[in-house]
Amino acid sequence: MNILKPVFKVVLSASICFSLVVALFTSTASFSHAQMPILKGIGGDFTLKSSKGGDVSLSDFKGKVVLMFFGYTNCADICPTTMAHISQMMRKLTPEQKAQVQVLFVSIDSEYDTPKHLNKYLSYFDPSFIGLVDDTEKTEHVAKLYSAEYAKLADVKVTTEFKKLSVEEKNAPKRKGYLYSHTAKIFVIDGKSRVRGFFYTGTPLAEMREQIIELL
Repeated sequence: MNILKPVFKVVLSASICFSLVVALFTSTASFSHAQMPILKGIGGDFTLKSSKGGDVSLSDFKGKVVLMFFGYTNCADICPTTMAHISQMMRKLTPEQKAQVQVLFVSIDSEYDTPKHLNKYLSYFDPSFIGLVDDTEKTEHVAKLYSAEYAKLADVKVTTEFKKLSVEEKNAPKRKGYLYSHTAKIFVIDGKSRVRGFFYTGTPLAEMREQIIELL
């Protein structure tokens, strides 16, 4: 019996160590998934005109991870910067992973942006990006669903010459769009249309990629 005691202790110690490793791994995995919890009280289905033609609903993308951003094409800084940031992240995904992710750009400037204009604007970043635009009432409804605050800056207008990325035809008549203040959040929506959190232009690309892959 005395000879078996050391062996028993070794086996017991190994068993305890294994249990600790399993517990640690489980805890780490749980923590990883908990980084993007389901946010209740925000989100919901909606339908808007698509830059690809016709109408598009959020429910059309069930099974995919959706990255949704509210902005407008006359935005001179945060919008093009954010779209470029998302585009860089998308290039870090495999073709299979990218096919399971959809980027939506909801225009808050329905007085200026059109589906055709949005399509050309977004194609500079990634042809797979879809722009959504509709009348002001519908846009406001979607913004309220997602608590995506925005406001027109009085009646101040801006010509396209102030845009960092011009998508106007050279011979097209000059038009003026409004300036807006708006949220900088990139809404992360999982395959069941649930809001799971937010990214920003400053979110590291590697972190964005990791979180998205976890939701696929």
